[in-house]
Amino acid sequence: MMDEKDKIKDLFSSKLKDFEPEVPASVWGGLDQLLSQQPAAADPSSSTSSSSGSSATASKASVIKTALITAGVAAAVVTGVLLAPKSEQTVTPEDTHVSEVEEVQPDTVASDTTAVFPTVIMKPTIARAARIEETVEEKPAPSPVQDLPVAQEKKEEKKPVIVKEKPLQASTPDEKPLLLPEKKSNSGFSVGLSANSGLLAHNSSRNGGEILFSHHVRSVLFREALYRENSEFKLQHRLPVSLGVKVSKGIAPNLSLETGVVYTYLSSKITSNSTFNIEENQSFHYLGIPLSLNYTFYELGKGKLYLSVGGMVQKDIKGKYESTMGFTKMDISDLGLDGLVYYHEPYFIRESIKQPNLQFSANAAVGITYPIYKKLYLYGTIGGAYYFDAGNKYPTIYTDRKMQLDLNLGIKFDF
Repeated sequence: MMDEKDKIKDLFSSKLKDFEPEVPASVWGGLDQLLSQQPAAADPSSSTSSSSGSSATASKASVIKTALITAGVAAAVVTGVLLAPKSEQTVTPEDTHVSEVEEVQPDTVASDTTAVFPTVIMKPTIARAARIEETVEEKPAPSPVQDLPVAQEKKEEKKPVIVKEKPLQASTPDEKPLLLPEKKSNSGFSVGLSANSGLLAHNSSRNGGEILFSHHVRSVLFREALYRENSEFKLQHRLPVSLGVKVSKGIAPNLSLETGVVYTYLSSKITSNSTFNIEENQSFHYLGIPLSLNYTFYELGKGKLYLSVGGMVQKDIKGKYESTMGFTKMDISDLGLDGLVYYHEPYFIRESIKQPNLQFSANAAVGITYPIYKKLYLYGTIGGAYYFDAGNKYPTIYTDRKMQLDLNLGIKFDF
């Protein structure tokens, strides 16, 4: 603000340093009229005194004239400074000019000795600097009266109101309060994958060749030769392997019902020390549907112990056997069958087979579940199963060993 006042002061001082206002002719005429009205000398003897009085009057008139001129110039400068427009924008000397001095003519001059002199008023006009084409709109300054309530509103900030939920109260003292049902952690429904393996294999042996899988398709002459040879044939049932998808649903506290689909692979092998070097392999693919009840009876830390009791029905979907043998004429020359067996008996047999009846079983096991990640559990069971006689044609581990011990491992996810 001080810089702007200094610039305005310098501007007026540069423009008005050589300025001398012109006094109107009427002012000088009034002064002459005032001086001409002085009384004339009546006595020639008093010329000396009158001349001295005239000189004194003339000196007084010059002093008055000089004082009036000085007062007019001072009044013009002061009036111009006071009436100069104030602006917040910076004024450049190149874009400013001063208007001409306006003179106010006196309306009348007093007829008496006292003269009325005009007041000289100077109105400087300052031109504003040219604006840039892209003007920035200035926001109107808010009035203090309007801003006062806003400031008060900002200061008086409302604090958030915390509403505490109250438990439902009974309408009467006799009635009990209504309680919302508690949400269960899970729905009691789970899906799991399991792998099962029998723990007991089965081996058997028999002489004479009646144990062969291909015994019913061999020729009578070949079977008689095997009978006379009386060699030992060993049958080995390998451990059954099962994979299953099981689902369970809780039906009561600590009690759930479980079912699913189980695939089982059975395989068997026959070897012998016969001269004919016979070797045979048999395999079956079963699908079964289990159904069991699981009861949780003990909790050990995060783990849970449960008892499982149920059964399963199975049916083979695919089966086959292969039979191979290798010998020479010299190997069987002592049997007298060199020509008949060597040229007429097949060396390799492959046949698809099928069991005619369903296979039923009952099982019981003890298991444990343990959480490994959130709702994902690892579980395992160990137990046994009893396989009922189905009266099927081809021997398997189910027919030759009724009781089986098995180990089941799996994972499940609770929903």
